[in-house]
Amino acid sequence: MSDFVELKFGDQVHRLPVITGTDGNKGIDIRDLHTKTGLTSYDPGFFNTAYAQSKISRRDALTGDLQYRGYDVAELVHYSTFVETSYLLIYGDLPTEKQLKEFSMKLSKHSLIHEDMINLFDGFPGRAHPLAVLSVMVSSLSSYYQDEYEEYLDRGIDQAARLLAKIRTISAFSYKKMIGQPFVYPLDRHPYCTNFLYMLFSIPSVKYQPSEEHDRILNQLWILYADHEQNVSNTTVQLIGSTQANIFASVSSAINALWGSREGGRQVAAVELIEDIIKSKLSVPEFLERLKKGDYQRHSTCFGHDAYKVKSKRSTIAQKLFLEFYKQKKLDPIAEIALQVDDYVSKDPFYLEKNLYPNLEFYSAILFHSLGIPKELFTAMQAIGKLPGWLAHWREQRIGVNASHKVRPRQIFTGETHRKYRQILER
Repeated sequence: MSDFVELKFGDQVHRLPVITGTDGNKGIDIRDLHTKTGLTSYDPGFFNTAYAQSKISRRDALTGDLQYRGYDVAELVHYSTFVETSYLLIYGDLPTEKQLKEFSMKLSKHSLIHEDMINLFDGFPGRAHPLAVLSVMVSSLSSYYQDEYEEYLDRGIDQAARLLAKIRTISAFSYKKMIGQPFVYPLDRHPYCTNFLYMLFSIPSVKYQPSEEHDRILNQLWILYADHEQNVSNTTVQLIGSTQANIFASVSSAINALWGSREGGRQVAAVELIEDIIKSKLSVPEFLERLKKGDYQRHSTCFGHDAYKVKSKRSTIAQKLFLEFYKQKKLDPIAEIALQVDDYVSKDPFYLEKNLYPNLEFYSAILFHSLGIPKELFTAMQAIGKLPGWLAHWREQRIGVNASHKVRPRQIFTGETHRKYRQILER
């Protein structure tokens, strides 16, 4: 028997159906609310609104857990690769050995970008931010692949795999453009993450060979970023995709959603915090004590996460990777101070009570720095990691039960009404 909630408005009682997820969480179905009652719901920020029914990822605010397609993210970080996890998110199941090999071959095959796109890079100023370049270049792919997503599928080509292949090349080229170095093309023999690092740090006169350790840590960090339920950028992909916009335009909009400090600037804030501590010439405890008192600007975006009531599983995993990576290594000043910050914040009652633990963005920023990646590229790194989730949500909406629904929110109007126009001399 279906569950309902009753809404009494005036002298009428309306029954609204309750939807139950596979995790037991319930939601009120208000799709017919306005039609039946003339009312709309008011929920700024959509914190109480389920935008979609989705099978892709699930986070638990009370336990800190995160699952991709039902798999604990900790298991995927430990056993899987970024490519395998991408396949899982996009297509719904872990691939067989044959499927993974074919998928990896597609990523190698499609890693090159059209040579005409090289000319587009020349149109950007020398210090153009890599995220701006990445957004424009991803959108420009619409000019080269103009057929509908389903038409390409009929020909055995998935544009999702094509974009996943090309985004690392575009990101690496964006960085090369920023620092004035020649582009380095991908090599098919390299796995996904190694190929990205190779394109990023090689120059024609000196070929860079990424270490297995660096390849592995990048795989693990990108897995942690791969999806996070209905965050701002995921929702942006779906809002744009609901208009039947192509996959490139939709993903380009998600990249732009990372511009804000609340969404994509957290990693930069982490390194800037460390830099501020170094400039202050204070010890870490002294600086953080003054931070509590408001003597310094609080870099709150690299501590805690408002989507969780407890420490998130992503942060716990990232902390373990962070501590393991720096064991028996000679530390640069950024990493040395970061380890002290982690130790202090993880034990201090003030930060513990307020649930202000070092988050994924804190740990990934310091690790990216140690890989040689400049902070100007941090948000683009985050975009690559998030891409599998964007593709999965776009694809789920495109071919799923919500494919026919265009998003059109309502509003509660609070402006003036029925005003009369006055000539300029009368104002």
